[in-house]
Amino acid sequence: MAWAVWLYYGEGRTQNEVARALGLSRATIANYLAEGRRRGLVRISLAPELLEGVGLGRRLAERWGLAGAHVLPSDPDPEALRERIARAGGHALGRHMREGAALGVAWGRTVSRMALTLPDMRAPGLRVVQVAGSTQSNAEHSPEFCTTLIAARTGARAENIDAPALLSTPAMRDALAREPGVARQLAAARGCDAVVFGVGEMDRDLGFVDPHYMPEAIAAAYLAAGAVGIVMGRFIDASGAEVQGPLSGRRMGLELSELRAIPARLCIAGGAAKRDAIRAALAGGYVTEIVTDADTAEALLDGPGPERRSEGGSEGAP
Repeated sequence: MAWAVWLYYGEGRTQNEVARALGLSRATIANYLAEGRRRGLVRISLAPELLEGVGLGRRLAERWGLAGAHVLPSDPDPEALRERIARAGGHALGRHMREGAALGVAWGRTVSRMALTLPDMRAPGLRVVQVAGSTQSNAEHSPEFCTTLIAARTGARAENIDAPALLSTPAMRDALAREPGVARQLAAARGCDAVVFGVGEMDRDLGFVDPHYMPEAIAAAYLAAGAVGIVMGRFIDASGAEVQGPLSGRRMGLELSELRAIPARLCIAGGAAKRDAIRAALAGGYVTEIVTDADTAEALLDGPGPERRSEGGSEGAP
């Protein structure tokens, strides 16, 4: 099996040529190659430029002033689509993994799936930085889990935030943020070269609510105030502006204005339920690069484009 894998992938021979060289059938070689991939003897990394070349991706990038847009085929199954976007997000992330760089990692189900399916990318000089406070939960999509897993899979160093994601009062949040250790960790988050994050959708039946993290009454208050999506745990309206509400001032981690100041901001999100939220994130200037699906890309090409902001930070122009 090892010889078949080497001859096919290492020397670029055809399956027929490998079969003749080893004195085996072509069907046996095909099985060996499949088994070699399953065992991890072969690791395939796709260049992010592969999907940027799709015409729909180029038009999406031009419309929203993005440095890159990776557009995938759509899928009616939300979980299958999440898996597809997560895998593509891992390949797109590769260009930001380099010696001495600091990569910020948010959280969520798509980011978690990306971490779990990340292609082999050894980046020992990379720092993987948590950009939101910890939830102290066992959930596979928590900030601390996503950060630690990406660091472990790349051989990088994980830098976590040793403070809760949500404090009981703004005063307590501010006091904890001033503690020297936490202050250093927050400064590391602000100093990232790139950040990867997902986008949370909102719906009228409150299907997005986590009873252990956000009571329905709080979620309903943000909906009533005009929130259409969630970025970095913060609610945003259709223009991308942060919506103030019961949780304002209580979250530990990057502020939205600080997110916009990070040079490269990779958003991995798609699907019909998230379209309003993704459009709002684009309108707010939080995204410089996106991985999404074709139906969502088509929808994002309709309607008004971005409005240039006067605040500090990159606006994502190539």
